[in-house]
Amino acid sequence: MLELNLTTKRLKIKRFCKNDIDQVYNLFQNQEVLYYYLPDQIETITKTDLADFLSDWDDDTSSFLFSCFLNDEIVAIFSLEDFSLKQSRTECGIALVEQKFYGKGYATEIVAAMLEFLFNKINLNRIYIRYIEGNVRSYKLFNKLGFKYEGCLRKHIKRNHRYLDMNYMGLLKSEYLAMKNVEEP
Repeated sequence: MLELNLTTKRLKIKRFCKNDIDQVYNLFQNQEVLYYYLPDQIETITKTDLADFLSDWDDDTSSFLFSCFLNDEIVAIFSLEDFSLKQSRTECGIALVEQKFYGKGYATEIVAAMLEFLFNKINLNRIYIRYIEGNVRSYKLFNKLGFKYEGCLRKHIKRNHRYLDMNYMGLLKSEYLAMKNVEEP
């Protein structure tokens, strides 16, 4: 339903496909990253199980996954969930697949391109994120891109016998256009 083939200054963003499994497999083995990335933690899984998991996640209706490439290497996966044209909103998320990609501006470049696409091409009104307490990288990334803190579900996520808040941030199309000095149509 949501086809995409975006090119940024350094990257290409396209729909995730099964051929991408090998390049993202290590991400889904990294419990340190998964601690913050997925609300429900997954145990170490096989490539076949991961393919099934990602296929279920990307349902091509309200949930979509995208691969973000630097040349032929996947730098990140980007997700849309709770996607609704009727409600004109979506949730987004991003994970860099390996630590060697941290601190190079790839996440900022990807999210900025996706915001442009979602607000100006798809014409959504609202994009939001959820991030688990302690995920400072996500907060800083989305705050830098204009997202506003909207609140939290207190002690909503359980990690290692400890409960953490699930925080929400959002960005409206009007706020996005104001940051870009563009008037709303």
